[in-house]
Amino acid sequence: MNSPHNTYTPTRDVLALMIIVISFAVRYWFVDSGQLNLVQDEAQYWDWIRRPQLSYYSKGPLIAWMIATWTNVFGNTELGVRFGSILGMAGIQAALYIGVSRVWKEYSMAIFVLLVASTMPLLNGLGILATTDNPLIFCWTVAFFALAAATRNAPDRTPSHWPFLILGLCMAVGILAKYMMLTFLALAVIYALILQMRGQMPSRFWGRFFLASLVGTVIGLTPIILWNLHNDWVAYKHVAKLSSGVGREFAFRFMPFLEMLGAQIGLLAPWWFVFILMGSGSALAKSCVGPIGAFDADYRRDLQSVLFFWPLWAIITGKALFSKVEANWTAVAFMAGALLAGMALDTWWHAPRRKTRGRLILSLTAIGLTALIYITPVLPIPDSLNPTHRLKGWNDLGTHIAQLTQTEFDDPEKVFAMSDNYGFTSELAFYIPGQPITYCPWTDSRRMNQYDLWPDPATNGQLGWDAIMVRKRFRSGAVPELKNMFDSVSEPIFYQSRFNGQPARKFTILICKGFNGYWPQNGLGEY
Repeated sequence: MNSPHNTYTPTRDVLALMIIVISFAVRYWFVDSGQLNLVQDEAQYWDWIRRPQLSYYSKGPLIAWMIATWTNVFGNTELGVRFGSILGMAGIQAALYIGVSRVWKEYSMAIFVLLVASTMPLLNGLGILATTDNPLIFCWTVAFFALAAATRNAPDRTPSHWPFLILGLCMAVGILAKYMMLTFLALAVIYALILQMRGQMPSRFWGRFFLASLVGTVIGLTPIILWNLHNDWVAYKHVAKLSSGVGREFAFRFMPFLEMLGAQIGLLAPWWFVFILMGSGSALAKSCVGPIGAFDADYRRDLQSVLFFWPLWAIITGKALFSKVEANWTAVAFMAGALLAGMALDTWWHAPRRKTRGRLILSLTAIGLTALIYITPVLPIPDSLNPTHRLKGWNDLGTHIAQLTQTEFDDPEKVFAMSDNYGFTSELAFYIPGQPITYCPWTDSRRMNQYDLWPDPATNGQLGWDAIMVRKRFRSGAVPELKNMFDSVSEPIFYQSRFNGQPARKFTILICKGFNGYWPQNGLGEY
């Protein structure tokens, strides 16, 4: 791009650094000030680090390694669990800015891409919560620009070794974060084949690409495969069932699809979704009618951005028509979405006769609503409408369980905590004072989880102990399996937890005495 506004100036680097540092500081403050308790998956990933393994039931080991690293610095605290994601989001922002400005040489666009990414609701959430998507998106973004650098030379020139080395490293680390990284290779091959068919491929690309991809994939998969060899391949069975919908009756699900689509637009931010559509229109048009033989950097940029957003995002979103999907499954596509929106925003911003007022309104809207994300936990929003409500009250529950342990049992030293929900089990492990080992019995219909692969209380020498069972919401029904496990089980105790003085999550508590050693496993194999 040779437009006057696309010249390099150090001021742009300073502005980018300010955006990254300020957003890092906001995320650090948010987590360190205790605005939200851990999400159930975060607590589970933390619990993994207490029993280190080569891999785990639902994910690779990288998230556990990250949490272990930072809890060694900040202790077993919410900040320790989440600091890796706070830092990881800064890495994603830096990778986007450096990739656009240094690999693509789009100095003006780089600032707008950074602005879009820094104000997307999903990416802000991933910059706070300890999720596998955070390191995955970082590896995906760096690999994306490594691929761009590896294919940026003219057909008669050989690319450097460095892009391929970086690509291989990103494949290895990304797979350790989440198996979705393997999808990157499929999109990369399609992108490279299109360039090949149009005579745009640099010489000696395929051999280096194949070697880097193979070595990176093998390194990433090795610990995961070794763990699965000793655990009946449960991780792959779990992922296969989730992705294929095996075991569910086929049905056309129009309303869940609309909910998924609405969630996607909300997580992208409606205004950025409009800009994605604007950027995709011009990018897609050029991708379809690109040059044959002649080198064209803009064509490669547009083709790669469209290819790494729309197929993945549309397939996963469309899958909601037929089976259950989670909104975060599209997360890796958001970086390409930021690129497409940034392209359109750059063009819109510098359009002739564009009024300053319009620019100001858009900027303040994006920044203001991003700030709203960070103050939502303290706003007086009804529980049914507040998306953060389910993240509140766990620390209060932990304190209450500790109090019950002292008042309801003859020997408080011989009481363990458990829940029939793996997320509750992990929250109890983190928030009960002393952070004890907790358990997840198979007392209700559910899928298998990591706790089913670990020793039960009898194996851990807790025969004859008492227990506290915690269940979702207020539930008055009996739990038949508990009577097979204990000498006596109390009537349900309903507990309304509190967070910062306000009502939070509701729980049902059962006092169980005299564990007899029976541990139900009637659902093993339900992945």
